[in-house]
Formats: sequence, structure tokens, C-alpha cells
Amino acid sequence: MAFVISTRAIGYAVPPPGLLLEEPITSNQRQIAYYAPYGAIWVSLDLKGSEVSLTLSLTPFFVTAWVESRFNSLRTASLTYKIPTAMAKVTPVLWTQKKNKKGFCPIYLRIEANDRRRYVSLRTRIRESHWNENTRRVRKNHPQHEAINNLIAQRIAEAQAEILKLRTGREAVTVEGLKETLRFDASEASDFFAYADDVILDLERRNKLYTHKRYKSIMGKFRDFTGAPLPFNKITPRLLRNYETHLIEHYSNKPGTVASNFRAIRAVLYRAIREGLCPQAENPFFQFKLKEGKTSRAKLSLEEVQAIEDLDLERGSLIWHVRNYFQFSFYCAGIRFGDLAKMRRDNIVANGSGPRLVYSMSKTGAKKSIKLLPQAQAIVEHYAPQGDGDAGGYLFPILTGYDTATPRKLLNAISSQNALVNKYLKKIARRANLTCNLSFHVSRHSFADIARQKGWDVYLISKALGHSSIKVTENYLKSFDAEALDNEMDALFSA
Repeated sequence: MAFVISTRAIGYAVPPPGLLLEEPITSNQRQIAYYAPYGAIWVSLDLKGSEVSLTLSLTPFFVTAWVESRFNSLRTASLTYKIPTAMAKVTPVLWTQKKNKKGFCPIYLRIEANDRRRYVSLRTRIRESHWNENTRRVRKNHPQHEAINNLIAQRIAEAQAEILKLRTGREAVTVEGLKETLRFDASEASDFFAYADDVILDLERRNKLYTHKRYKSIMGKFRDFTGAPLPFNKITPRLLRNYETHLIEHYSNKPGTVASNFRAIRAVLYRAIREGLCPQAENPFFQFKLKEGKTSRAKLSLEEVQAIEDLDLERGSLIWHVRNYFQFSFYCAGIRFGDLAKMRRDNIVANGSGPRLVYSMSKTGAKKSIKLLPQAQAIVEHYAPQGDGDAGGYLFPILTGYDTATPRKLLNAISSQNALVNKYLKKIARRANLTCNLSFHVSRHSFADIARQKGWDVYLISKALGHSSIKVTENYLKSFDAEALDNEMDALFSA
């Protein structure tokens, strides 16, 4: 914002004192004049893009042309003070990440205001080769380039008109308000799935790819059950109860998985309520309560962990590497697979008390520093012997050979390798005569349960696992309580 104070001396006929006039100059300019006994005060408002210019002018009636000619500096003197203002922009973008099987990508309008973003689909797809990234328009070699470009221009003009209207009326410009203006019809504004697609899109743009992937799967199942569109007022307690039964019967989902599905649905709905798209009075979760249920988490005893360690496996084979990954995770307080895959050699830090593993957890962003036990040190020596100078390379050869240049490519590589590792852990379980459904995450469950058995309090276990709160750890340990109670009962009544 530029605030300009200036004076000007122009010989006008003297109007009646106290007269207040407002004069529109152009569509984005206004001028107000107040007439006092000895002069006029002028205030001009000029809207230019993302700046608002205010000019305050004084016109004394007694100044003659002779005085004006000799005191020209008085008329031209000015003082400018600049204040930054929020900028609202609407930009067409081609989403190459959403390319369909035929190679066509959707065109969206990206709305930006007050450091926030939203996206509106133009319901049009083209090939990437037909898009000019510099002009952000469809190239002339597309048979419908003129029609699509006209559509883009029309929608941008609608947004700019709304921005100008809001600013002229001194109303706040918000991404939510602009998005509602650009929707194709009113029914789309009340469609839960149209809104959920925007939320999923936003997660992807902010590189929250794990949550994006989970929400996309959950909303896909919900859409298959209800059909689309789904107006917000049709999401009733009865519909949610029927969908709960469907998840149990059709997908054989356990209570924990069912609850996870509904938490995602609830999160999207609550966000829509906060943005005024759905009235709080119609919130179906006031009556429909999530049933968390008891989650059965597979875990190993210390003896079973040792049985895996004692297996005679060919050094350098894939199953040998998989065993090392699992054991290293267990001895380092249950590292998640994604964090283990991305771990680099410089995450191993030497200090006076011995080597430590220092890294940031992908899920929570929390930084962890763990003392490396001898068992973990022995595994590290297989991959990063002392004196090896490649400090920046991966600690384990999990992602070797994969293209991890983008967050999505990295996620795909980790997901692929996680599936492979879990496949080989099943083979390890059979060789070690284990009865549990062994997966990589069992290393985390096993560490938590063994720490509890050894007398660790919940706070210490929470710190070791890197949970965001004690409550998360308490819920995590719930599934282990039955066995602990059995043991205490046996001890209480044993001879």
C-alpha cells in the first residue's frame, strides 16, 4: 500500500462550506471532497493490482495563479509511506501429477490470498505437450485451443471482478470466497466429495504424501458406497452406521481400521464446517460416535527376536539384509521403515559416550537421538565400516538404484521396498518357527511391549517411540494390557 500526502494550490470557485461530495472517477477509483470555509480537502482512493493508493490533497481558495507559479514546490511536495498488502492471485496450472491412463492432465485455477491456496477444476484435460507453461495457456496446435483459452480467461476475469468488488466494498478477500465464486454450479459447492477432492489435492501440493495417499483411498471407498455427488446434508448418522457395517462386512475391516476411515471422513467434514460450507447443527458426528475397539498388535518376545538373530542366512543375500533392517529397527526403539530407508551414514554421530543415531521422524518431524547398542553397532559395521569416507550416502541399500528426485517418486520407492521387505519377513518368520504375522512394523510393537515388561514408565516409552503425546502411547500400549493382567493374576494367586 502506498500512502501519499501532498498539497496542491489551484484556483477554484468557492463552493458552500461544509459540502461533502463523493465522485467516482473510474471503476477502481473514488474521490471524496470536503469543503471548509478557507479551502477543500481531497481524498483519492486508487486500486491498482495488489496496491491501494491514498492521496490527501489540500486546496486553499485564496491562492492565486501568481502565487501558484512562484510556489510550485508547495503544489508538488509529497510524502510517501508504503505498507505491504495481501495479494490475491488466480493462476491457471496444468497438473501433470494427475495424468490419467490416456496421458491427459487436468487444468486447474490456483487461488492465492493471505498466504493460503485453493484449487478449482476447469473440468478440462489436455496432453502436457499442448500446454505452454510460460503463457499458462493451451498451445495453438490443440484443436480446441481457442475455446479452452477463452474459458480460462473468462474464469480469471470472474475472479478479478470478485476481488475488485470485495475491495471496493471493503470486504476481506479469502481463498474460500473466491473458490465459491468460481464453482460451476451451486450443487458443487454442497458436494462433500468435491470438497474432499480439494482437500486431497491440497495435501499433495504440500507434499503430505502419506496422508494424501491414505485420504484418497478412504474417500474412494466411501464414494463407491454412497455414489457421487454427496450433499453435506445427506451425511446422516444413519448413513454412517450403514457404512460402518459395510466396512466390516465387505472389506472385513478390523475396528481400528474402521475408526481410521471415519476419522478421515470426520476431519474433512469438520474442515468444511469451519469454512462455512456445512452448518454445525447438521454435524452427524454429534450422534454417531466412533468405536475405537481393541486393536490387536502383533509383537515378539525377546526369545523370538533372538531366534531371528540366530538364523543362519547367507551373507549378502536379500533375506540377510531384511533381517538386518528388522533387527536394527528393534534395537533402535522401533524405527519406521520410511525413516530407515532414508537414513544416511551421517545420521550416525560419534561422541564421548559412543556412537548415536540422530534423525528426524518423517511422521511427526520430531528429532530423535538414540544411543547405538552393541547389536545395532554390529549391523552398522556391515554397511558403513569405520573409516569409510562416503558420509552422505544411504546407510542401508534400500533405495539404491531408485529415482527419488521428487517426493512422490521417493514415496513410491519406499512403498515398493516396504512391500518387498514384508514379503521376506514372512519367510524369516517361517524359518524361525514364529506364529505371528511378521511385518516390519512389528519391530516397533515388540520394542514397546518389551520396554513395558521391563518396567519402563509410559513417559520413557513415549520418548523412545517419538510419540507426540503420552495419550498416543497409552492407546498404543492398550493392546498389550490383557497379557500383563494375566501375568499379574498368575503371580497373585500362585503358590
